[in-house]
Amino acid sequence: MNKAHKRIGMLLIAIIACLMVIPVFEPLPEVGGKSKVQEHPPKKEQVAKKENDRPYPDPSDMRPMTGHYYLYSSETKRKYPDLRKYKDVWIRVSILGARAYVMSGKKVIYTMYASPGAINKNGESRTPVGNYRIQEESGEVFYNNDGVGARYCVSYHQHGVYLFHSVPINNFNSGVKAGKYHYGYKGGAHLTTLGKKPDSHGCVRLSVSDAKWIYEQRLNGGLPVGSKVVLKMR
Repeated sequence: MNKAHKRIGMLLIAIIACLMVIPVFEPLPEVGGKSKVQEHPPKKEQVAKKENDRPYPDPSDMRPMTGHYYLYSSETKRKYPDLRKYKDVWIRVSILGARAYVMSGKKVIYTMYASPGAINKNGESRTPVGNYRIQEESGEVFYNNDGVGARYCVSYHQHGVYLFHSVPINNFNSGVKAGKYHYGYKGGAHLTTLGKKPDSHGCVRLSVSDAKWIYEQRLNGGLPVGSKVVLKMR
């Protein structure tokens, strides 16, 4: 066999080897989780984990978290209950679950979207966990020195430091305008996180409508000073 034949033979062997190798290695990206098909299961696991973070299931009439949902009641069919008609009324907050539950004994009587304190690198929330009580301090509106504030606040810890209140408002005409108030700031930040994740500086944010109801119940005696407030991570 001359040199030309040897070269042709070696070329054929190399081509055959390549054809044998390609089918073995092409499917591996799908198995390894880097393909587009493999990106979806982790998202489903994250959704399931969020649901597991909540101590109670959401009622079927929870408002879709779209549009300006943060202005309205969290439940769409059930009217706000008059808490004066219930016994042993208290509030349970799930920080990671982003929910606040108005309780009567062991029964949930109303479920609210919430956004408690943001989580730091150590996995701790800026909202302190523990057992607290509704306090005297409350008000229809407040602003901090930076021009950011909230509506319908009710204190539960450190007398005006930690509050239930609405999603943030501002006095520098930023964010989403509804009525005479501007909600959020810097283009409406911190509004659509309500009910989705902990995002506040430490207070428990509620929708505007839910915060107003809690505030009114505080004033009319349905949620009197001394009512229990329990905050847990889940």
